[in-house]
Amino acid sequence: MAGGAVEILLLGLAAGVLVGLMGLGGGVIAVPMLVHLLGFTQHRAQGTSLFVLLPPIGLGALREYWISGDVDVLAGSTCALGALVGGYGGSVLALWLPARQLKAMFGIFLMLGAILLLRQADGAAELKDRTGAAAGGPTMTAAEWQRLAAVFLAACVVGAFGGLFGVGGGILFVPLLVLAFGFAQHRAQGTTLVALVPPTGLLAFINYARAGQVDWRVGLLLMPGVFLGGVAGARLALRLAPRPMRLLFAALVFLAGLFEVYDSWIR
Repeated sequence: MAGGAVEILLLGLAAGVLVGLMGLGGGVIAVPMLVHLLGFTQHRAQGTSLFVLLPPIGLGALREYWISGDVDVLAGSTCALGALVGGYGGSVLALWLPARQLKAMFGIFLMLGAILLLRQADGAAELKDRTGAAAGGPTMTAAEWQRLAAVFLAACVVGAFGGLFGVGGGILFVPLLVLAFGFAQHRAQGTTLVALVPPTGLLAFINYARAGQVDWRVGLLLMPGVFLGGVAGARLALRLAPRPMRLLFAALVFLAGLFEVYDSWIR
């Protein structure tokens, strides 16, 4: 089944708030919404989610982080490139998997993302960013190039998960940048939005579209809500203490993942 236009617009708005609030691509909330509220199959929900994420719907949220100086353009661009490469392989695997198994794996993915969010060191969000000023150009040192290469490889892995589950990968990008690369919470969220503005899921989306697993009408109706919600979420995020926000979101994501596993294998 598919909902009415107003219902779909409101769902997009809710997903968009999370785009800005947590620096996510929106797929983490859009996929479960499409499955449980609009009756989509897991594959169709993921394909439609990737369609919604193709335009720069996170641009409004990114603007808010940019104004506050919480963006590393070079690291974000590197993440975008890695996500584009990894996304294709993930989508190929997703279309091969049975829907029930894919749904259970999606739930485990959500729980993993929640655990990573929780593992961010206490108070890490309040610490001064340890990455220093954004590097670039011919003045980059060998260590900076090595760090950038590590970011790219990590982004390829995150991109593979994004293609596999129809999400932007922000739920992994944010804790990864904090835990592995020393970003402060807000800077990690702003940098992640740089990676989510380009169509990094394009190759994965093409695979889903060829398989007929995209609802074009629902996707188009979700887009404006995600954009507007992203602006509101980003403004709210920059006014909130990062640690309580992270803990609350991680708890909600973990419970959502637990339900997905229960719904696919136990119920």
